[in-house]
Amino acid sequence: MAAMLITMQQDVLVVDRMFGLVDEACVGEGLPNRPPGSDWAHASPHSVFLETADMLRARLRVEVWDGSADIEEGYWPDQVCMSLALPTARFLVHQSDAGWDKGPHLPSPGRWRLRTSRREAPEELPWEAASGDGVEACFLLQFWPDDRQG
Repeated sequence: MAAMLITMQQDVLVVDRMFGLVDEACVGEGLPNRPPGSDWAHASPHSVFLETADMLRARLRVEVWDGSADIEEGYWPDQVCMSLALPTARFLVHQSDAGWDKGPHLPSPGRWRLRTSRREAPEELPWEAASGDGVEACFLLQFWPDDRQG
């Protein structure tokens, strides 16, 4: 059974229904394609952009695991998995016209698996998020080392 090693939380601004996490070494690569089967995520080897409804703020929770992460699938119905190759493992948050902000840092550069999940404006948002503080969506980003080659 995998163990969670690190957890971080951050609020981000959502402009034009989207925000992105981009490895610091890869800023300027543009909007990546959608992974197969996803209608709300875009991914490249170095970035992930996530879409949500028109709103002002989303709360991110980043978890770093030592193996394939556990998740309560009933609570997180929208999920997308992908593989990332991160030269620095330090993210910047792209908030469109609102600019760039510092984002989460992973323990080391290299290949990572990512499962991203979202909850939009449900009756109950996790992590003490509330519409009163401007948060209308929550995203869980679970990272673990990608042992696959290639």
